[in-house]
Amino acid sequence: TGSPPRRTPPRDQREAAMVWSCDSCTLENADDRRSCEACEAARPLPPWSCASCTFENRGLDEECEVCHTAKPAPTWTCAACTLQNGDALTACDACGAARPGASPPPANSTVEYDVVVPDGVPVGGVFEALVGDLSIPVTVPSNLMPGRRLRIRVDPNASAALHHPPPQTPPPPPPPPPPAA
Repeated sequence: TGSPPRRTPPRDQREAAMVWSCDSCTLENADDRRSCEACEAARPLPPWSCASCTFENRGLDEECEVCHTAKPAPTWTCAACTLQNGDALTACDACGAARPGASPPPANSTVEYDVVVPDGVPVGGVFEALVGDLSIPVTVPSNLMPGRRLRIRVDPNASAALHHPPPQTPPPPPPPPPPAA
C-alpha cells in the first residue's frame, strides 16, 4: 500500500558517492551540481594547500588560516613550454601558445612578448625576434639600448605576415690558402 521508508546510507557510503556540503545550509549535494539543491547557494571553491605550511584551507579563504600566507593566484600550465601562466592570460607569456580551451583571439587583438635587443644592433636598426617558431622583424626604438628588454605586440591573426626563421646553415668554409711560391 505505501512505499517503503527511505533509508539513509551510512556516512562512508555517502562520501564514496562524491558529494559536497553546502556552506549555507549544509545539505550534501551531488558532485555534478554547481549550486545547492535546497538553497541554490553556489558550490564552494575547492580547498587549497598552503605553500608555506601545507595546511589545507577552505576554498574561500584568501590567506592561510595557520600562517597567514596569501592564497596563490590561479595558474595554468602551457602545454608547449610548461610555463605556469596567470589565469587571466589566454596565451602563454613565454612562447605565445594558446591556452587549452581558450577561444581564438578576436580580430585586431594582440599578444605581448618580451624580447631582448641583441648587442650590436643600433638604434633604428632591425633584428629578428624569435617568438615560438616565428621570427618577427623588430626595429629598435630610439630610447632603448642593446641588452635591454623590449615589449612587442603581435597580432596572432596576422601571423601569415610573419615568417618562420630560415634553417641555420653553417658559414661557408674559408677559401684554401694560396699555393706556396
